[in-house]
Amino acid sequence: MIIKRIVAIGDLHGRTQWAQIAEKEIDKVDHFIFMGDYFDSHDDISAEQQIDNFLNIIEFKKTNMDKVILLIGNHDTHYMGFIPETYSGYQYGASKRINEILKEALPLMQMCFVHDIFVFTHAGVTKTWASNTGIDISDLENSINEKFIAQPRYFGFTMGDNWSQTGNDVTQPPIWVRPQALLSDALDDIVYVVGHTTVAKLGLMKELPNLILIDCLGTTGEYLYIDGDIATAKKP
Repeated sequence: MIIKRIVAIGDLHGRTQWAQIAEKEIDKVDHFIFMGDYFDSHDDISAEQQIDNFLNIIEFKKTNMDKVILLIGNHDTHYMGFIPETYSGYQYGASKRINEILKEALPLMQMCFVHDIFVFTHAGVTKTWASNTGIDISDLENSINEKFIAQPRYFGFTMGDNWSQTGNDVTQPPIWVRPQALLSDALDDIVYVVGHTTVAKLGLMKELPNLILIDCLGTTGEYLYIDGDIATAKKP
């Protein structure tokens, strides 16, 4: 395994802590990963502030093309126009503007990033969803990213026979599935790194040995730091 250092930060929803983390870490790491959900604030951050923040992130990406990974979340896809549905927090008044900047930024964004045993997506990849959509699990990153570009409808919220309103079922896509369903139908021999489900503290949970939940910027402010195969929580 090539030893690499990676920073991953959880769902932003307009928050700007990423800039402080980036100033501290960008020159020390091989990859700096955003987990998606750039929009739809939980903290009374205005739509205009969310937009400005995202534009700053795009500039950060352009300045660090080989390092910065911009993943996509469900609070981004519902503005993209590919999926005929909206989710909680959708900002109707700002939707046209957000749609425009996301479409322009889309070539710089992706659904999945893989390094060694670590698979980064907004919410996770189940065996069922991968099978249902024809994903090549031997080439997970490319297969998922190409599927989103070619057939984005497969990334919408699913409502099958056993669907859950919160997304806690194995048919859900990598921007929607919840931890309980994900772990019941997990791919073998990988460690999932996901946002999407808010947690009180970042860390490896005993009952979730191959899942790292990092949506905690709004709680502890922690972010994930990976050095080789060692994952730890850090604060700015």
